[in-house]
Amino acid sequence: MHREADGIMRTLAYVGGFGVGILWIAMAAGALVSAARGFAYQRTDWGIGWGLVGVLLLGAGSISIIGTWWHQHRVKSHR
Repeated sequence: MHREADGIMRTLAYVGGFGVGILWIAMAAGALVSAARGFAYQRTDWGIGWGLVGVLLLGAGSISIIGTWWHQHRVKSHR
């Protein structure tokens, strides 16, 4: 039973961490598209603002996915 519960918890951890990461990366894509449109319409302030938001969301989403994988494969295996 313990092994089964550990498998369920690992699956939930992947779903949560990867789900948040994918959501943030999707939001980053939307922000970066908006930034590109801002630059295309000569709205530098819009482009820089949404570009910064997009880069930060992209970093957060990537770290969420990498951190989830790292924790499940590196940290938990050394306990």
